Amino acid sequence: MQARQTIAENISRLIQKKIRQGEYNSIENFAISTGIQKSMLSRILNLKADPRLSSLNKIALALEVPVAELVRTRK
Repeated sequence: MQARQTIAENISRLIQKKIRQGEYNSIENFAISTGIQKSMLSRILNLKADPRLSSLNKIALALEVPVAELVRTRK
């Protein structure tokens, strides 16, 4: 559960950063850019689903970060 929460928090933080920077105007637009359904992205962010590696790759590409950034525990 902790790993799932860490991933969700990292993804959410990075998406919000991109929205503030004006790169996306909503989480829905972000989901579209990744090719991941909005409902699946929502399930990942709300700890209802574990993301597949392919989804993590798509999210990392859209966020312009390595996959390791999504799974890293923040100190």
